[in-house]
Amino acid sequence: MGKVKIGSHTLELSNEDKILFPSVKITKGDLIDYYKKIGKRMMTFLKDRPISMIRYPSGIDRQGFFQKDAGDYFPKWIKTKKIKKQGGVHTNYVIVNNLATLIYLANQACISPHIWLSKTDKLNYPDRIIFDLDPSGVSFSKVRKAALLLKERVEEIGLKPFAMITGSKGIHVIIPIKRKYNFDYVRNYAKNLVKPLIEKHKKLLTLEIRKEKRKGLIFIDTIRNAFGQTTVAPYGVRAKKGASIATPVSWQEVQDSKLKPNKYNIKNIFKHLSKIEDPWKNISKSSASLPKL
Repeated sequence: MGKVKIGSHTLELSNEDKILFPSVKITKGDLIDYYKKIGKRMMTFLKDRPISMIRYPSGIDRQGFFQKDAGDYFPKWIKTKKIKKQGGVHTNYVIVNNLATLIYLANQACISPHIWLSKTDKLNYPDRIIFDLDPSGVSFSKVRKAALLLKERVEEIGLKPFAMITGSKGIHVIIPIKRKYNFDYVRNYAKNLVKPLIEKHKKLLTLEIRKEKRKGLIFIDTIRNAFGQTTVAPYGVRAKKGASIATPVSWQEVQDSKLKPNKYNIKNIFKHLSKIEDPWKNISKSSASLPKL
C-alpha cells in the first residue's frame, strides 16, 4: 500500500497493480495516474456538481456497480451534498471540488464519474442542455452527420453547441445555458428544438424511446435533461475494453471521417491534447438565455 500527497491531503493507495482492463493490461495504478494528470483540466467540469460513481473493484470483466451515496468510510474532508429524492429519501452525493477527491475515487476503482447537469447551489436549474445521439446500430458516420445537423439547428436559433465523443458508441451535443430555467422547462425546450430537425430528416433521426421501433434511426435522447439524471464527465474513462475516454472534440474533428466514438484512451489522450487547443475552453463563457422557438 503506497501513499501519495495531493494538496494538503495524504491518501493511502491500495492494490495499484490490480488489473482493471485485462485486454490492455491497464491497472488501477494507471487509472490513478491518468486522473492525476487530467485532473486540472477535468476539474472545471466536476466542480460543485453532484456525482455518481461507476465502480469496478474487480475489473471491467466482472460485475461493476453504480454508487450514488458517499460511504460512511469516506474521509470527512470530502465534500458531500444531501439531496432529497422522491419518497423523502436523502442521498449524500460526493462533490469533486479538488484533485484529492478525484484520486480518492479512482483508488476506490471508480472508473467513470458521472455528473449532474446542475450545480449544488441551484439544483433544479441546469447550466447545460444535453443531446445524446444514440446510433441504434447504425454506422458512426451517420451519427457524425446527425451531430452536424444538430449543430446547424442550434446555431440557427442563436445558441452555441459543443461536441463530445462518449468513449462508447455515440456523440453528445451540449449547449451551455443561463441558470434560470428549471429542468422541466429545459427538457421540453430540448425536445421542441429538435422536432423540426427530425421532421426534416425522418430517414435519419427519431425521438422514439423504444429500441425496437427505431428501425436503424439515430435516437436523439433529450430525456436525460431531468433532475437527478447524470452524464459521463468530460475526460472520464469508460468501462470499455480499451479504456476509452469521453473526449470533448472540435466541430472540425466531427467532420473527419476517421473520428470514432472510442478514438481516445488512457494511452493516447495526452499526445492528442498536446497538439490541439482545448475545444471546450470557452464553454462556460458561452452560456446564453434560451430564445423562443
